Amino acid sequence: MAVGTFVNTIGNGMYMTVMVMYFTRSVGLPAAQVGLGLTVAGLIGLLAGVPVGHLADRRGPREVSVVLGVLSAVVMAAFTLVHVFWQFLLAAVVENLVSSSVRAARAAMIARFGGEEKAVFRAYLRSVTNVGIALGGVLGGLALVFDTRAWYVALIGINAATFVVTAAITLRVPRLDPLPTPDGANRWIALGDRRFLAVAGLMALMNMQFEVLLFAAPLWIAKLGHAPRWTVGAVLIVNTVLVAVLQVRMSRGVDTIAKGVRATVRSGWILAAAAALFGTIGWVPGWAAVVVLLVAAAVHSVGEIVQQAGVFELGYGLAADHAQGQYQGLSSMLTGGALALAPGFYSLACVDWAPAGWFVLGAVFAAAGCAMPWAVRVRPPALLAAAEAQARAQVETEAVAAPVAAPAPAAI
Repeated sequence: MAVGTFVNTIGNGMYMTVMVMYFTRSVGLPAAQVGLGLTVAGLIGLLAGVPVGHLADRRGPREVSVVLGVLSAVVMAAFTLVHVFWQFLLAAVVENLVSSSVRAARAAMIARFGGEEKAVFRAYLRSVTNVGIALGGVLGGLALVFDTRAWYVALIGINAATFVVTAAITLRVPRLDPLPTPDGANRWIALGDRRFLAVAGLMALMNMQFEVLLFAAPLWIAKLGHAPRWTVGAVLIVNTVLVAVLQVRMSRGVDTIAKGVRATVRSGWILAAAAALFGTIGWVPGWAAVVVLLVAAAVHSVGEIVQQAGVFELGYGLAADHAQGQYQGLSSMLTGGALALAPGFYSLACVDWAPAGWFVLGAVFAAAGCAMPWAVRVRPPALLAAAEAQARAQVETEAVAAPVAAPAPAAI
C-alpha cells in the first residue's frame, strides 16, 4: 500500500502543480470558470464517499479500489481532450466523484490491515503521501518552466498512468473478505451515529487547517508585501519536511480514544498559537517577518501532526468495525465540505479582516479542540454501545483473572 501510495501521489503532485495553468493557458478557459468548475465538482464529489464506502465494506475494499483506480486513469486522461467549459465541468465532476470514492475504499483497507495500530499505519501512509506530492510538485514545476501544451499533456498522461500502476500494485494486497452486517444493525449506521457525526464535524472544522499554509498565509504575505515572496515556498517546505519526519513518531503513542481526545485538545491550542504568530507578521520589519513566518509554519505543522494523530485514532476507533468504509466516507464528506468553504472564509478572516481575523481563527481551532471531549461523550448507536460495553467487560474480566506473578528468586 505504501508503494502504491508513493507512485500515485507523485502523479497527483505533478497534476496539482500544473492543473490551473493547464486549463487557463493551454485549454484557454477563463480563471473564473476554472474556479467555479472545480468548486462545483468538489461539492458534488463529496456525495460518493458514504455509498462507495458502504460498497467497499460489503464487496471488499481491494476490489473496489482496483476498479476505481482504472476509472481514475480514464478520467484523468479525458482532461487532455477538454476544449470547452462543459467538457471541463463534466470531467471534473466525474474525477471528484471517483476521488472521493477512492478515499473511502482506501480508508476501509487501512482499517482492516492496520489491526490494533490503524492510526500508526495511517500516519505512515500520510508521511509517504507528503514525500510523493513534494517530488511530484518538483517535476510539475518543469512544465511550468517550459509552459507548453505538450509538457502539460505529458504530465497529465503520466498522472493517469500512475493510477493504473497503483491499481496493479493494489492487486498484490491480500484479498479481504466482505464484512456481513450484524443482525439488527442499521444499514446506514454511520448516518445515524450522532456521536460520530459530532466528532467528525469537529474534525472537519479543524481540518480546515490544511488550507492555512496553502491559501491563507500566501494571501496574507502578498497583501503585506514586506516579506519576500519566496517565503511562501519556504513555509510549504517546512510543513512537508516536518510532517514526513514526525507524523509516524508523534502518532505512535496515540492509541486509545482518550489519548485521541487529548491530542485533539492539544492540537487546537497549538494551531491557535500558530494563527496568532501569523497575525503578528505585519507588526515587525521584513527580516523579522521572515523569521516569524518560518516559526509560525513550524508551530502550525506540529499542530497539524498532533491533530491528525487524534483524527486517525478517533476516526477509526469510534466507527463500527463492520462499516469502516461507510464511516470514513462520511468523515471524508464532512471534511471535504469544510475545505470547500475554507478559501472564502480565509479570504475574509485572514486577509480582509487581518490581523484580527487571525486571532479569531485561532480561537475557532482552540474551541473546536476543547469541544472534542463533549462530542465523544454523546451516546452512540445501540450496536456500538453494546460492543463497547462488552469490550470493557472483557478487559475487566481478564484483569481480575490474570495470575499474580511469583516473586523472582533472590540472586545468589
